Amino acid sequence: MGSVMIVILSILISIIVVLVLITLHELGHFIVAKLSKAYVFEFAIGFGPKLFVIKTKETWYSVRLIPLGGYVSIASDFAEPPKGREEEFEKIPDIRKIDYAIKWKKTLFILFGPLMNLFIAYILIFSVMFGVGYKPSDPNFYGQNFSTTSIAYKMIYENEKEGQTPPVTEEKYIYNDLQIAITGWNVKIEEKPFEFKTTNSANLAPTYLQISKMFNDGKKDILNYLYKNNIESGNVEYQFSYVNLTNDYSGDVKSDGKTEFKLISEEQTIAEWRKTGQINGIAIAPPDRHFKNGAQKFGYTFVETWNQSFSLLVGIGKFFTGDFSAISGPVGIAKSSIGTTGAATTSMVASRLFYVSSISANLFMLNMLPFPPLDGYKFWETLVEWVTRKEVSQKSKTIIYAAGAILLVTFIVIVTIKDFIV
Repeated sequence: MGSVMIVILSILISIIVVLVLITLHELGHFIVAKLSKAYVFEFAIGFGPKLFVIKTKETWYSVRLIPLGGYVSIASDFAEPPKGREEEFEKIPDIRKIDYAIKWKKTLFILFGPLMNLFIAYILIFSVMFGVGYKPSDPNFYGQNFSTTSIAYKMIYENEKEGQTPPVTEEKYIYNDLQIAITGWNVKIEEKPFEFKTTNSANLAPTYLQISKMFNDGKKDILNYLYKNNIESGNVEYQFSYVNLTNDYSGDVKSDGKTEFKLISEEQTIAEWRKTGQINGIAIAPPDRHFKNGAQKFGYTFVETWNQSFSLLVGIGKFFTGDFSAISGPVGIAKSSIGTTGAATTSMVASRLFYVSSISANLFMLNMLPFPPLDGYKFWETLVEWVTRKEVSQKSKTIIYAAGAILLVTFIVIVTIKDFIV
């Protein structure tokens, strides 16, 4: 029951986060429309029936039942006015309708929604960079960090103590070559798609599993394999090399640093792995990315904002080439956020801010895709009309937007179903 409640709570929180980000997106459109003196009928949060509405002389501000978006309704000759405001529409001069706006104003109106999401992503990342001072859990930084409770950390400590060097700290990293083997039952994982080759002969040399940035994916497949083949016991061996870095913000090794190779074989209860759903004792995580000075933080803020935005395009490419885990909807977002509750430590708060910034950056890139009826398509449509000085017919727009909306909704439904299944 507890886990179900956590899932439900995570889904609700994710919906609220997405709704707030979409509302801010629409606020970008709204601000430009107001500054351009366009006649705004309504600024709506959500879709469907109104829950409540605040009416002013011109613009109505409403909250609607379905919390999956929002919109800004602007007077146009190519769209029906809101129900009950037909007479009001007849009195609106053409100069205040979006159809007759100067093209550069219309272009700004289209772009300011996505740009608002990009700006929010940048501000959140900037806040972490200069508030916390580092990027938490960066898989693209140098090596991986060991928890002080992990077997690997204890092995390093024992090795350092034997060499009569100062006790190690949490600033130890490995060069991505931690390897694990289950002896007695050899489990081999190759590059995706994962392929397993097994034997129950305890006389064969152990086959080592490489643990890297994709450790969580590998862990999932190991556990599934243990369940499928009813493997309940066996020995586990660890081997790895490590280095002592010069500082927190570079990959330079100290001049007196050394690379050590260790091998350990101790009894591990496979049944415990099966019971908890965790590969216990490893406890590795991407390290925090530190920066030498404010200039590095400032520069990296732009890099990270771009990387988060571009990740959507990478995910879409992977999705259409068979990696269906590369794209997630609200349910998938909620699943990935499970397990983040607890004490509001600095690192956890920073991770959550980065998490929200990535959603906002993805919304920016999603809306900039040249696909109807997204803002990206409207931008190119307006640009073509501006250059050619020819308007696309309303009939063509209706057909293109309707077809695009159907395809977009279909894709969202497919992703949502995938999130429930996977």
